[in-house]
Amino acid sequence: MHRALVVEDQDLMRLALMAELRTCLRDCYVAGAQALPVACQLLEEDQFDLVITDPGLPGFDPTSPEDRLHVIETIVGAAPNSAHIVVTGSDDEDEARACRLLGVQGYVCKTGLSQGELPLVLEQIDRGEFSLRLSKPHTPNPDLRFPTLTPREHEIIAMMMRREPGTKRREVFDEMANQLGINAASSEKYYKQARAKLLKLGRLPKGL
Repeated sequence: MHRALVVEDQDLMRLALMAELRTCLRDCYVAGAQALPVACQLLEEDQFDLVITDPGLPGFDPTSPEDRLHVIETIVGAAPNSAHIVVTGSDDEDEARACRLLGVQGYVCKTGLSQGELPLVLEQIDRGEFSLRLSKPHTPNPDLRFPTLTPREHEIIAMMMRREPGTKRREVFDEMANQLGINAASSEKYYKQARAKLLKLGRLPKGL
């Protein structure tokens, strides 16, 4: 994918999604639109391989199923040859099915959409699968940021803290390796480096 468009009215979320795309799609040009008219203008002027859309855009009732599906139908109609992903904070399984019928390839809830998730969604779409990621009842771990860790060290620490009970560290190293295209030994090295840094700050967070 060489050209991507993010249609999202919330500045922080739009910029975060654009940054995530630039990270996982190294040679990709990424544009952003805050409203439907801006998105339609960009889609008329250019061809995009990927379009990510939040259906709750300005000028439409974000609680109205009809308005939300109208936004998606308009975007898909303006770019029928693009891959489409819906990203929403108000996810609904019925809406996901409706979006799929409209030609959407992925439906993802913002809640729980952590760093590294988007590449997995894109991989599913590349395999011809519909990527569905609904919200979970609760988030078991807090979102922590440490001042001395590199981005990859942050990622392996976050993955380690999110692991399900009974999941071994080796499985987490393998998961990170698959996500980032590195080997498991490198994942383990990042973990050990991060753990050593955190020990210098004091008590280790639970799960490490």
